[in-house]
Amino acid sequence: MKFTTDSTMNCNTEILQFLDELSRNNNRQWFNANKERYEYLRKAWLHNIQQLIEQMNAYDPSLQGLDARDCVYRIYRDIRFSPNKLPYKTHFGAVIGRGGRKCLLSSYYIHLEPGNKSGIYGGIWCPEPNVLKALRHAIDDNSDEFLEIINNPEFKRRFTLVGDKLKNPPKGFDKTNPNIELLKMKEYLLSYEVGDEYMQSDDWISRAAHDFSFMTPFHRFMNFTIEEEI
Repeated sequence: MKFTTDSTMNCNTEILQFLDELSRNNNRQWFNANKERYEYLRKAWLHNIQQLIEQMNAYDPSLQGLDARDCVYRIYRDIRFSPNKLPYKTHFGAVIGRGGRKCLLSSYYIHLEPGNKSGIYGGIWCPEPNVLKALRHAIDDNSDEFLEIINNPEFKRRFTLVGDKLKNPPKGFDKTNPNIELLKMKEYLLSYEVGDEYMQSDDWISRAAHDFSFMTPFHRFMNFTIEEEI
């Protein structure tokens, strides 16, 4: 089957099937035999991610000019220092943010994986110590603004704020601070697990663009501080 850049078909069902088979045959022999199939599906995924970016441009101009090829991860795993020697990832993913995969800002992430493990995610992962310290102070100093963002009903209906957390308050913050649980976080990540049916729907791109839009105020708040620190 040949994929063209004019195509608007949703190949996610085929991608999920491919990834499911790959998870049961995670070896170079099987992958090489299905390499042409993989290349077709990757091209379709890139095309759809580009469409998603273009729709998101309408409310997030920081994505202007972003190329899907810079956002989508390779399927090949780096196994040099990993005890898991399986050579291939069993999901498709894309970071949508300034710089794509190399983005250092709070950004969007979309994940496609069989077994209802697909999701819409975002935020800032493992920030550098100076960035994390600055974010904590920004949240503490502007807690009303931050709480308004994360308590927005449309935001809360979709996203859960997750991430590793300190057991004790970070240095400089009192345990009686009303927002101490937010300040104990070591990263600020957003999670919305959508499952296979969502990603297989014909309108998944517009649905994802719409859902991501409720994440944008969070990114703007975080990135105002992050950009000053990087």
